[in-house]
Amino acid sequence: MIIRQSAARVVLVRPGPGLVHAAVLSGLDVWVVSDPGPWPPDGRLPPELPPQRLLRVDFDDTDALRALLTDTVVRHGIGHVLYLAGDLERGLGSGAAAAAGEVLRELSAGRETPSDPLPDAVTIRRILNESRTSAVRAEEAGSVAEARSLAEHFPLPVVIKSADKAGCWWTVPVHDRPGLDRWAEQAVTARHSAPYLVEELLTGAKFHVETLTVDGMHLVAGITPEGNAVPLHETERAGIRATVRALLDLAGYESGTTRTDVLVSARGSRIAAATEPERERTGTGRPRPLPASGIERGTDR
Repeated sequence: MIIRQSAARVVLVRPGPGLVHAAVLSGLDVWVVSDPGPWPPDGRLPPELPPQRLLRVDFDDTDALRALLTDTVVRHGIGHVLYLAGDLERGLGSGAAAAAGEVLRELSAGRETPSDPLPDAVTIRRILNESRTSAVRAEEAGSVAEARSLAEHFPLPVVIKSADKAGCWWTVPVHDRPGLDRWAEQAVTARHSAPYLVEELLTGAKFHVETLTVDGMHLVAGITPEGNAVPLHETERAGIRATVRALLDLAGYESGTTRTDVLVSARGSRIAAATEPERERTGTGRPRPLPASGIERGTDR
């Protein structure tokens, strides 16, 4: 029997109570998959979540997790599975994230009209700058030589983004002329192709913003500081949420999970990068650093 998938129904895998509450307030029909331990920490279920929708499983048993997710999706006609890979991998290893990712890929493949992916780095920056949303100085180049010339006149330091033959995006911060020489040599060796994007190097406290989009409705799952970034006040968090949602609206993003890197400084909050974690794991358009570039995998700053 085939059950029609409803995009308004979601499975949240190992979420915090705040995410469950936000998802329900956004009008989503929610199921929660948690491990056998206490959840939520205070033992009290959010009033919006019926007890029968809290499902328990041993996350170390990847077969059991995969089976529970698959059964729940099919039984209830659920349209999306939300999980934050980093949260699952911390303390659990990669098995739980892989099992959840497999179910999500099967679910996406079964949709009659798959959603369009998030645009590439060049298009995202163009969209942001043309709309004056989180605008930064940026120039597109048609060759390595042109990108090098632009970087010299920005002036340095800059960030240069480009894609290899497989469509994987790479990001390199260039601080000086020797660094620019290394970038040009590596870009030629790796056979990167146009367009190249040269941007000003953003500074400030960095935050990772995880979102779930269902039918064009963007739910912010979390705003996580990186390194020594100080947690934000609610007013600042609200500004970040509005900026990220604006990007997803402008990009016409309709369904899926995204991670947006936002830097906050005295100049306000600005978007450094936006990616789809699931596409990073499956190898479609994922961002990468060039070798010895000093950049973290999957980030733009």
